[in-house]
Amino acid sequence: MTPTAPRRIPPFYLLFLVFFVGVVGTYIHAQTISSVVFLPQTYYVGDRVEARVVVRGITINDIKLPDEKPRNSWVVVDSITPIQRADGVELRIQFQPFFRGTRELPRMDLGGVVLTGISPFVTTVFSETEEPELASIRDQLLLPGTYFQFALVLVFIIAVPAVVFLAGGWGKRWALAIRVRYRENRPYRAFSRSMRALQNELTDLDGKTFYIRLLDICREYLDGRLGGGFRSATTGEMDRALRRAAVDEDERARIVTLFTFGDLVKFAGKRVTLADRTGHMDEVTAVVTALQNARSRDVDS
Repeated sequence: MTPTAPRRIPPFYLLFLVFFVGVVGTYIHAQTISSVVFLPQTYYVGDRVEARVVVRGITINDIKLPDEKPRNSWVVVDSITPIQRADGVELRIQFQPFFRGTRELPRMDLGGVVLTGISPFVTTVFSETEEPELASIRDQLLLPGTYFQFALVLVFIIAVPAVVFLAGGWGKRWALAIRVRYRENRPYRAFSRSMRALQNELTDLDGKTFYIRLLDICREYLDGRLGGGFRSATTGEMDRALRRAAVDEDERARIVTLFTFGDLVKFAGKRVTLADRTGHMDEVTAVVTALQNARSRDVDS
């Protein structure tokens, strides 16, 4: 019997196979996890942790967030936020671990990419082989209501002299002065809260958004401290308003310089550095502190 020669694969199928393998290989290679960072770097059971996962080769349009976040008995995923980058997408995954040591987060199907192999390490105050010791026996508990009775007696001891003190004319004047001082310091308290919030977002905001926020905070303080008209004033109008409010020449010039710089960033696209931002935050804080101190001296006098 003559042996049958093996069948040759048509060239068309060979070309198709090479093309298919190349495309799939390129797609798989392009969609790679380039880095995984956990913030904070050291965390414990029950802490809120953020995993920043950079995936190359995709865009934010490829991401489809699941309707329900993955969770099980040892981890809870609170949120998944995609952020577009030049080289791909950064996925910020907020989660709470309820285990010790290293475990892999649940598989996450995000449409254009499937996240697997994300393994956080949860620090523990115990060694790997050490088991927590039982707490020692505590002393006998107080009877129910004991703390309430103590608090009631303490309030009575403080309240009676306070009522007698405030009943007099001097006490009323003192209470009125405290209330006036509280109202006077309200713009400064709001300014301090807003500046702390802006400081926390210093590196996350672009230059234009940062200066819009900073100038708005400054406007709010000036409007509450010096009177209306500052919230909608242009830089030129603000200069005239500061002159009418008898603001010191040095502080007025620093405020106008800051607003002029902010206008260049907002409307002319001026590039700014981190040093520019921190320097102007310090500048605003110094000017507001000087205005606040001057106002406190006026109230005291």
